[in-house]
Amino acid sequence: MNVAFVLAHQDDEVACASRIRFCIARGDRVIVVFLTDGASRVSSGIRDAESRAALKQLGVDDIRFIGSRERIADGSLPEHLERALQLLDGELEHVDEVVTLAWEGGHQDHDAAHLVAAVFAKRRGVTCLELPLYNGHRAGPLFRVNHPLDDGWSSRKLPLKEKLATLRLLANYRSQRTTWLGLAPLLLLARNRELTRVVDLQRAAVRPHRGSLLYERRFHYPYDRFAANAATFLQQQSARD
Repeated sequence: MNVAFVLAHQDDEVACASRIRFCIARGDRVIVVFLTDGASRVSSGIRDAESRAALKQLGVDDIRFIGSRERIADGSLPEHLERALQLLDGELEHVDEVVTLAWEGGHQDHDAAHLVAAVFAKRRGVTCLELPLYNGHRAGPLFRVNHPLDDGWSSRKLPLKEKLATLRLLANYRSQRTTWLGLAPLLLLARNRELTRVVDLQRAAVRPHRGSLLYERRFHYPYDRFAANAATFLQQQSARD
């Protein structure tokens, strides 16, 4: 099978590392696509090189840096949903499965990539799976890592050595050391399980969870702004169906 991992930022692959290993062991061809340039603090070239090194360790050499090539700025993906979908559609030929991050209100770009991946998979008539990374649901001023929202998740137990191998990938992201210093302890404490769920676009029609979303608190991106862009995008896709 050809499995496309559709991600927002260079380093989001860490959340998908166990699934990438699983797909490669299954004999799949893995393609990883990034939809933003990741250049909020450092150049896209640095971010691309870091992900290329990490993915090489995972055994992936087919990597498409759409966001860097097309200059889709880190943090702005909700404003470029239709464009990102068109670029993704032109980039990938035969795909049998799509994997993306969960609809969870953690980062606005993650949720935007989720929408793009889900619509792309629907167009191609293939399954789209989601994996959680982080969200602020019932976390006060903090956040939760690998903490799924709602139900319907499948769980696959992972050996401790695989979790440790994933943590070692973090050494590749020198430009993001502050972010990963905060996330690494929570990843270590999280359960040794891979959580996956089939994406349902109906879930994306409503707020990921009650209360303020992490990207509202941390990145000052209001959900109302996100929802307006998402609604326009999804209406455009419904009109085409």
